[in-house]
Amino acid sequence: MAVSFDDDAATSLVRVARDVDGRLRDEGVLRRGAVETALEDFSGGYADLFKEAASIETEDRGKLAAVLDNLAGQVEEAQQKAREERERQSRLADWREREAERESRRENFIGDIGTAVEGIFDPKPSETPVAPPTISAVFSPRQRNRTSGGGSSNGKSSAVPDHLRTFVAQARAGNTGMQQDLMQLGNAWVSFTSSCSWVLLGSNSFPGGFERLLGENEADAYWIEHIADAFAAAGGGSLSHGALDLAGTGLTPLSDQELLHVFSSLPAKELAAMLTASPALVSQLQMMNPAEIHSWWTGLNPQTGTETPFSTRQDLLLTKFPVVFGNLEGLPYKARDHANQTGLKGAVADVETQLAQIQALLDDTTGGYGGMPPMAAALRKSLTAVQKQLDVLRNIQDALKGPRGSAARRQLISLTQDNPPLAAVSVGDLDTAGSVTYAVPGMGTTAGDMTGWTKAAQNLQDLLPEGSAVVAWIGYETPPVPALENNINVGVLDVNRAVAGGQKLAGALGGLSAVRGESAPQLNIVAHSYGTTTAAVALTQPGITVDNLITLGSAGLPDNVHTAADLNAGHVYSGHARDKIPGETESGDQWAWTGRENSRDHHVNPIRPEFGSHAFGTDTGGDAGRAVADHNALMPADGEQVGYFDERTESLKNTAWAIKGEAEKITPYVPLGPTDLQKALLEGMSNAGR
Repeated sequence: MAVSFDDDAATSLVRVARDVDGRLRDEGVLRRGAVETALEDFSGGYADLFKEAASIETEDRGKLAAVLDNLAGQVEEAQQKAREERERQSRLADWREREAERESRRENFIGDIGTAVEGIFDPKPSETPVAPPTISAVFSPRQRNRTSGGGSSNGKSSAVPDHLRTFVAQARAGNTGMQQDLMQLGNAWVSFTSSCSWVLLGSNSFPGGFERLLGENEADAYWIEHIADAFAAAGGGSLSHGALDLAGTGLTPLSDQELLHVFSSLPAKELAAMLTASPALVSQLQMMNPAEIHSWWTGLNPQTGTETPFSTRQDLLLTKFPVVFGNLEGLPYKARDHANQTGLKGAVADVETQLAQIQALLDDTTGGYGGMPPMAAALRKSLTAVQKQLDVLRNIQDALKGPRGSAARRQLISLTQDNPPLAAVSVGDLDTAGSVTYAVPGMGTTAGDMTGWTKAAQNLQDLLPEGSAVVAWIGYETPPVPALENNINVGVLDVNRAVAGGQKLAGALGGLSAVRGESAPQLNIVAHSYGTTTAAVALTQPGITVDNLITLGSAGLPDNVHTAADLNAGHVYSGHARDKIPGETESGDQWAWTGRENSRDHHVNPIRPEFGSHAFGTDTGGDAGRAVADHNALMPADGEQVGYFDERTESLKNTAWAIKGEAEKITPYVPLGPTDLQKALLEGMSNAGR
């Protein structure tokens, strides 16, 4: 039987194993220096954890190196045994040939005497095969503890972030080399085992063990990097072990309840450090069930009879982390308003400071010696961008100021850090309102016109019963108005932004449900233009239901929404003015039809009879109310034309009747005939065809 043993593959494995063995031992030189650097001024329980982890790494790396050296020795022995077996088989085969030749000569007497003599001096080689050796190389690294755990979690540790980062950088460099070694060794091992089947294989856990060792080393780098970030974010000094445990949550994830406990207990400085070091914690908080968030938050409430609206812990969270808690679904809206107004005030101050600094640099740059035009141009560009950002923030501030005589308080229920930010202003108290309506805008609406969209919400709220609230919700990135300059953006012609916005709207509705609980208000959505596309997406999400959906000037619902029954709404109402050509001054809507008819995937017109919506008039004229003459929600107050949300319009009146449940007062939808321009065009086409 042939010996299946590729000597070249064996030699390659021996060489690679010995090379990796040497490099693993050499790795200890620089790694030890990095560990010692990290330990400079690193004190407390976390320093002990790091020392222990470093010690385990050193021992395990040494064990792996020894295993590889031993493996190389075993393979060399296997090479020798394979050579011996091949030589034995070769000698036995040669002898058998000679013995066969002698057997043929035994047929005559004289030859038989000769063969007998030859046989004495040519004994038969061994027929016992050389036993194939068994290759075994066992290695399994130990897991390393990276959290304080139990009783030590109340202690504190301190460290120098830059020293810790020295370790991180060197550890990652070493890990890169080890990754390459692992690949080389793995390839050599596969080649050996596939071409040297003569040897026996025992327990060989070293490839997987090597991979786990590398994983532990990479986890160490990740861990210490986040610890360094936490100390840096805290601005020096010491941090509690609980806070440092939190910084490493990527390795040992916290449960939702553990995370809430952290927010309930850690000092502000340590929370800030942890959120900086582990931003994923904010995402985890935002992904939690709003009902769970609400229950946790109310558990922090001040004692009954206390005059302050928030407990000390609640006030700390709202004022120190306004972006996190001002946008957290499940928090009462009074709390979110407090957080967001705090954040808005701080953002305005920061941008004003930034603006002053750029202006000072610009003054210095352009003053004296003829100035520096290239630098000045860059500064002017920055100045324009920062001024625009400030204008948006001030617009949001202005939107919080209600008109004189209005009893409805305004709440800033969301404010992000985007540029421009996403924001939502409630006209009315969302914590107590008996009826809540979300006004969802369409194409081109940003927080830069928060005052305009809030005015639209106010106009509707003025027509509703006392205790109603209307939310001017600019909570998603609306598609821009297509521009012919530069690159044209036709995002309004697909559902992509509606899908993203619909998810956010669904989240906002779910948050309201969690906050209000058993005192849930009547819930409505009034959507305009592309906002109807977005609202339809929200109302196809599981668990999201509203009492009324009102669409105005719809740019088209998604093509998967075939009828009103496909939407989670008790009643669906729709109104839009007649289609007209851009530039016409007669009543009508010049853009909604272009969105529906030219879109890729939202062609559904909710006002068509087959859709099943309650269609109402918007441009009837006469006593019905002012007729809509433009696609916009609002038109200039000093102009003759009006949009869907302008005061005293048929559109706004019917929307209010729908929300109040007085459908009998809604004016019916009666399609108007073509405009004068359309008649002329039709007549011209008719004459041309004669």
